[in-house]
Amino acid sequence: MLLPKSHRRRSGFLSRRIGSAVALALALSCATGCSSKQDLTPSQQAQADLAEYEMQIRRIIPDPARADQLVALTNQFQELAQTSIASVNEYRAKVSALNSNYEATRADYEALFSQQDAAREAFFEKAGALRERMVVFTSDAEWEQLRAVHLRLLEADLQQLLE
Repeated sequence: MLLPKSHRRRSGFLSRRIGSAVALALALSCATGCSSKQDLTPSQQAQADLAEYEMQIRRIIPDPARADQLVALTNQFQELAQTSIASVNEYRAKVSALNSNYEATRADYEALFSQQDAAREAFFEKAGALRERMVVFTSDAEWEQLRAVHLRLLEADLQQLLE
């Protein structure tokens, strides 16, 4: 059966549009599949964020000596964070072991809680001192520019606690 010329034009136009839409959808899905990267572990993400932060420091702080100092302090801060994460994970394991020990006493728990409180207090003291030293090497404007990248670093550290 032959369709009138106006229907054939519309029909051809529609099939070309549908064909184009399908081709575009396939191309986008292929591009999305090909461009997806493997998810990083929280530890790998923290390392990647630290490298980006160091790059941003060197970009934002024009004086190489100040930038070097801030990078060194940032690395110290990150080492402190990693030590704290390890401490929290060790604490969790000890609490779990105590909890599974039927013979554990209140004094056992209180001793463990005191140890963790002391470790947390030491972390806050060291972190505060490092932050004070870091501020010395930046202006208010530089510190504000580094804030977003610094928050990503902290988020990556917090993700490690969820492992």
